Amino acid sequence: MRVLKFGSGTVTKSAGKKAFIIGFLCIATYIINYYLRNMLSVFSPQLYETGLFSVEHVGLLSSTYMVLYAVGQVVNGFLGDFLSPKKIITMGICLSGLSSIAFPFVKIHALQILCFALLGFGLSMFRGPLMKIISENTQPNYARTICVFFSFASCAGPLIASMFALINSWMISFVIAGVIALLCAAAVFVIFTRMENKGTLTYSIAKSDGIRSIFAVFKIERVTFFIIITCVIEIVSTSVIFWIPTYLTSVLKFDNNTANLIYSASSVLRAVMSFVTLFVFKILHERDIPMLRACFAISTLMFAFMIFAGNKWLNLTFLFIALLAISMASTLLWSIYIPSLGKTGRVSSINGVIDGAGYVAAAVSTTLFATAMENVGWSLVIVMWVFIAAVGVAATFYKSK
Repeated sequence: MRVLKFGSGTVTKSAGKKAFIIGFLCIATYIINYYLRNMLSVFSPQLYETGLFSVEHVGLLSSTYMVLYAVGQVVNGFLGDFLSPKKIITMGICLSGLSSIAFPFVKIHALQILCFALLGFGLSMFRGPLMKIISENTQPNYARTICVFFSFASCAGPLIASMFALINSWMISFVIAGVIALLCAAAVFVIFTRMENKGTLTYSIAKSDGIRSIFAVFKIERVTFFIIITCVIEIVSTSVIFWIPTYLTSVLKFDNNTANLIYSASSVLRAVMSFVTLFVFKILHERDIPMLRACFAISTLMFAFMIFAGNKWLNLTFLFIALLAISMASTLLWSIYIPSLGKTGRVSSINGVIDGAGYVAAAVSTTLFATAMENVGWSLVIVMWVFIAAVGVAATFYKSK
């Protein structure tokens, strides 16, 4: 068997091929996850124009999705360590795809909310099991590389959603997105089943110890600190970014097409930051805490500068820099810390707990932002963004090691 040198270790050619197949499928699946979750945000200006959706109603749809996603992350994260990750992922893709297809044809508000509740729960079945498959079936250097592409996928998803908005109506785009998800579910199930039958894909199934299985997660190193960091990152990466298309059209007065192009450009830049982060991380000798502190400090200053920027292009520049800084922090969390937990056998569980906590914070923030917009205005919303980023800075001093 041919042996190759990779990083600081030695890997086989077959290990590289296996990592490529697993990585390709997992990244493709995660891209689908992110464009489905960003469809509502991208199409919100079109939804307002129909007269059928208000800002508060769209905010409620988003918050419902986030709450169910957060709850589902915890539930499915633990299930991912005790059941077959392949089956959980497949069911999640199918549920998400069917919800996306159904949404355009539902006119009753309560049923629209139900669609986004199911969408959120379905999407919550992805990441924990995917991370378990990656961390337990690929060597560490490969796992880290795949997870960097996961961060890329989190930005590529919004880009794909914004491209849908440029070429199709919102109704057609939701249907097409759902159909693509169902096709992906079939591919994942077939390919992973074949790998299982060949013995090239295996999982360590954890033994349940009742309620103690849940509390065991909190004994893993730096979990509490990273839960706090995740809350800050997810509020900006999910809740703040959700309102960006609305901010571009209602505050900066860009038309819908220009707003979509700007949103696409920000997605591309944030995707590139995934790779820049890994490069900078190496240069700084893997000092994650100082790097996180710098990212949050930059985003705090940039959000603050937006309050005083009189020119819309200057305002947009500050916004871009703030989002890029948070993207670097996000990559540190999801591409460096989480993959390092493979030997614990609890990757899916800890991923679910951390991501679930982040989405609870994001869900609450989305509703608060919508209320602030309606009753006070965008100036208060941006002040809230400044405060949230500043919490991230403070947290890094709490855990300085």
